[in-house]
Amino acid sequence: MSQDTARPNMFTAGPLGLTLVKTALPIIFVMSMNGLLTVVDAMFIGIFIGPDALSAVTLMFPAYMLLVATATLVSSGMSSLLARHLGGGRTEAARAVFSGAHGLALLAGGLLTSALFLFGWELTLIAADGDDSIAWMSYTYISITIWCSPLLFVLAVNSDALRSEGRIALMAGTSVFVSLANIVFNYVLIAIFELGVAGTAYGTALAQMIALAVIIFYRLRARTALGPGNLLRFPLNSDWTSILALGAPQSLSFLGIAIGSASTFAVLQRFGGTGYEATVAAFGIITRIMTFVYLPLLGLTHALQAMIGNNFGAQLWQRSDNTLRLGLATSLAYCAAAQVILTIFARPIGLLFVEDETVAEEVARILPIMVALLFSAGPVFVIATYFQAIGDALRAAILSLVRPYLIFLPALWVLPVYMGEVGIWWAGPVADFLVVVLTIAVLAQSARRNTARWGLFRAVPT
Repeated sequence: MSQDTARPNMFTAGPLGLTLVKTALPIIFVMSMNGLLTVVDAMFIGIFIGPDALSAVTLMFPAYMLLVATATLVSSGMSSLLARHLGGGRTEAARAVFSGAHGLALLAGGLLTSALFLFGWELTLIAADGDDSIAWMSYTYISITIWCSPLLFVLAVNSDALRSEGRIALMAGTSVFVSLANIVFNYVLIAIFELGVAGTAYGTALAQMIALAVIIFYRLRARTALGPGNLLRFPLNSDWTSILALGAPQSLSFLGIAIGSASTFAVLQRFGGTGYEATVAAFGIITRIMTFVYLPLLGLTHALQAMIGNNFGAQLWQRSDNTLRLGLATSLAYCAAAQVILTIFARPIGLLFVEDETVAEEVARILPIMVALLFSAGPVFVIATYFQAIGDALRAAILSLVRPYLIFLPALWVLPVYMGEVGIWWAGPVADFLVVVLTIAVLAQSARRNTARWGLFRAVPT
């Protein structure tokens, strides 16, 4: 028997609150480090290479989000299946899913590399608006990143597998190492070796390579149930359909972020008045603020998915219900507190980023509108995560994808026609309100079709 088989499941026993803290805090810390990496990387590029290089890398944000969405598609879908198989003691099924996720990750990397070869330069030139020097830097950065994308995808699979197994400390430590090593490599390659934008891409790949080697070494040494040997024992196309179905909601959410940001700039150009540059700068500040607000919530839902999936797989309905209740209460309190802080201190927050009073005033004008219904976002996100954790891909997809694609984008284009420029900023709160209505409708329909109270809670009341 492997050491892993005899290891108790930390999610199916013990106090829920303490388990959530132990699971969520490392993930939240890791995501905060990722945010720090983004900021420091931009500083290195701007200081040591120049503003044109920063523009070139920024132009590739949609392409980079495509990579993130692809990694999430595979790793998130796998982790949903993995948590339930491990929680139910189905180790062989978990190993098959683990192998299939690796096969899917390698296939995705190959497809993206082929797309780069066929369309990369033309699309990069369009994004750079015909500027050859900017386009060349953009292409240099994104081509290296895509060539190394299989490494990113396989590392994402292994990191999420560690989380589903309850090896939170190792997962967190590996991710923090990637961020810190990435910062060091980027500095050396950009500032010392003067590799330009290629340095940031190579730095990321080197950090990911070392982290993956550490995980593989640990699995071989600890003889875990999930390991490299599973890729030889089980087909690389195992459970692809289920992985794709369960990973799609979170993956498409990342695509929605990229499309929504691009659309916001397009609509602002059409309906905005004077001071376009200041408004864009303010929107950039707000986007960073909302990213840092979103990261802890994302960490919470990742922890909840692992906890709910394991308890649901073990048919411990009371524990899975109580985990959901804890997640709903925590997310509501967090988002409500964030909304109050961002509303009251909008202008001082703007001044933390810039000394320009005009930009700070724009932040103070726009931010309170955009967070008007932020308190509702947390519980809705947790409910969508719950459906994903229990394998209900359809409801998870509805709650995750309707907002960015079917509600926010139409509102973004329609509201300014009647409200002017301010309608751009009200599109988010309007979408939040309609998603709350949609969530209530989904839960009502779920309650009618099964015995779960409120469409969520499965334990029989005592």
